[in-house]
Amino acid sequence: MTLLTIAATPFIANADAGIVALALPDIQRDLGMTMTSAQWVTNIYVLLVGGFQLVGGRLSDIVGRRRLFLSCLAGFTATSAACGLAPGGGLLIAARAGQAITAALLIPAAMAITITMFPDGTQRSKAIAMWGMIGGTGAIAGTCAGGVLVTQLDWRWAFFINVPIGALVFMRARRLIPYDPVRRVRAAGDLATAAACGANASDEDVPRADVPGAVMMTSGLLFLIHGLVRTADHGWNDRLTVGSFAAGVVLLVAFAFHQSRARHPLMPPAVLRSRGIVCGGLGVLLVSAATAPVIFVGSLYLQQVHQFTSHATGFMLVPVVGGVLLAGPLAGRLLGRLGPLTPYLIGCGTILAGLLVLTRITPESGYVDDILPGLALTGLGLPLVWITSEVVSTTAADERTAGMAAGVVQSAGQIGAAIGLALAITTATAHADTKMAAGTEALAALSDGIGHAFLVAAILIVLAVLNAVIGLRPRRRTRGRQLQKRTTRL
Repeated sequence: MTLLTIAATPFIANADAGIVALALPDIQRDLGMTMTSAQWVTNIYVLLVGGFQLVGGRLSDIVGRRRLFLSCLAGFTATSAACGLAPGGGLLIAARAGQAITAALLIPAAMAITITMFPDGTQRSKAIAMWGMIGGTGAIAGTCAGGVLVTQLDWRWAFFINVPIGALVFMRARRLIPYDPVRRVRAAGDLATAAACGANASDEDVPRADVPGAVMMTSGLLFLIHGLVRTADHGWNDRLTVGSFAAGVVLLVAFAFHQSRARHPLMPPAVLRSRGIVCGGLGVLLVSAATAPVIFVGSLYLQQVHQFTSHATGFMLVPVVGGVLLAGPLAGRLLGRLGPLTPYLIGCGTILAGLLVLTRITPESGYVDDILPGLALTGLGLPLVWITSEVVSTTAADERTAGMAAGVVQSAGQIGAAIGLALAITTATAHADTKMAAGTEALAALSDGIGHAFLVAAILIVLAVLNAVIGLRPRRRTRGRQLQKRTTRL
């Protein structure tokens, strides 16, 4: 029962993402936002979650897992209510940012509680598997329920729905989650407290959260994506566009310099030197960038071109997220028998085929014949690439870097989603505007722009294939056998 209560947090977070994606067209219309500004309701969320999730794990060691979990769950619930009450686009994006930061700290705290509750290896594996399945179910539930909420009630219920669920989980968690067995060291150099707790600690061992590093990295990505999104409306010669790109580059360079000198960097050198962790993280980033926009762009196409309701659109998009239930178990079996490279490439090929099918959409395209096959292929290939990348990252890590490797993969997925969405919307808008300027009818122009967005996503999958060829191919056969044996044990 305690595990179900804790695992409700990824369920809520994944469901929220699906519901909000379906609600974006209504949000855009009711708040008078442009397409490019409306996507920041999603972009700000995934970027901040990706940037601050690396901090969450370390912060739970400093303030305590239970305390961080409960406080961030309360914060997530409150900011969800603020999102639903927002009277304008700017306030909605600001409240969404607060929701993202609390979610970024909440999920690692929940995962840390799960790990410490199940010290036995077998029990822990089962608990993590249940955690992942509940999270995947949340994505499906959000895609289905999102359409019902938006159609039958209002887009604001995409956020209000989190309030009663969050309050219920908070009350149960407060009663069920045990207190941390050891009071954590909170102040740098508080070695006496560490010794009193029975820890053999030195000043180097005192946990610290690299919040400045997270702020610099996230701010740099925000400026870069803002510049990319702005090009759709203002082109590359706009001063603010150029300024956004320049600020993003400066902040990311500052982040790299900070990491090289930080005593407790956000991304330790051991992580960056690991080919497996880097390759796995890059694989997740690329596949997320290619597939995450499918829900948003597909929803836009079905609702604006074919005039389907949000309710119907939600069920039509289930194949994109439902593939995890079908292909997820297959990924585990293929990994055990063939190693990581084969299932990764099968997944990439399946996604690529699906995206290429979707590039051919027109206003006359039928759902069953022209759209469903592309959505289904994309959904089936996604878990093959994602799960393989996670296994490669965690297999390459040792006990000191296992948590960081998991954080890198999760953050890469969120950051990739933001980059992919920005590329998709910028491409779709630019091509649609060009077509309409040439005299093409609006719906045909929008369909053509969306088709080009899927083409950009397909190019990202080609890059993911190159990542596998370079990073997943064993340097020696003995190394390949060792990795296969280790993945078999997983």
